[in-house]
Amino acid sequence: MALVVVQRGHVGRTSGATGAPGEQQFAREAAERVAHHVNAVGHVVRIIDADEPAVRYRGDAFVAIHYDSSSNSSARGASVGYQTPEGKSFAAAWKRHYAANGWSGGFRPDNYTHNLAGYYGVRRAVSVRNRRAFILEAGFHSNPGDAALLRSPAGPDRVGISVAAAIVDELGATCPPGPQPPGLPAYPGVARMGDRGQAVRVWQRELNARGGYAAGPHRLVVDGVFGAATHHVVCDFQAKRGLVVDGIAGPATWHALIVGR
Repeated sequence: MALVVVQRGHVGRTSGATGAPGEQQFAREAAERVAHHVNAVGHVVRIIDADEPAVRYRGDAFVAIHYDSSSNSSARGASVGYQTPEGKSFAAAWKRHYAANGWSGGFRPDNYTHNLAGYYGVRRAVSVRNRRAFILEAGFHSNPGDAALLRSPAGPDRVGISVAAAIVDELGATCPPGPQPPGLPAYPGVARMGDRGQAVRVWQRELNARGGYAAGPHRLVVDGVFGAATHHVVCDFQAKRGLVVDGIAGPATWHALIVGR
């Protein structure tokens, strides 16, 4: 079981660097969604605020939640900052899942400003050997397109789902489903975008038969190709069952599909 330290950007400050308009509330909401989704995959979360002692940064992973603002309303895009190879890997996984879960505002280059690269929260986490550390800027509050994504009910949850999915990529999940009752289809193994073969056919067949997709516009062709249609159905099923929405058909998704949840 891993400990994920989540810093709510600027929260706790009433002067100095207090953040962009609404940023503290967004960070509060997103941190709660991170905790919900990380707990669901069997890890634990410590939520901290802006100015806490270094000991509170100790753990197995660290993420600081922020969003950007600019006087130039055309500036947009999410971004990440990190200082170690472990932080880079964690940040890259978050970006991948953030886009897969509906972020359409694009991304700025990693560490694109000096302040982002040198963010004190990441430095402090690394100083106490929590090297899997990065800061995320979820988008530009000052850009209409980004703001619409951030302000929607899905905005904070998109951050939370993506952090949890990145944790699974980096550390795995620690809550595998229990033994499957006899007489049910055998688990075919993990399948994801781009995969081909018999395992994908099993997933497609069972999603149609047991997932509720046999009748309707999302019925899958059982062709053994994990393409966009299969990815969409897996994500839809995961969302309906309260799973991490990462589009990867794995043990937890199988358990929910075959045994129920």
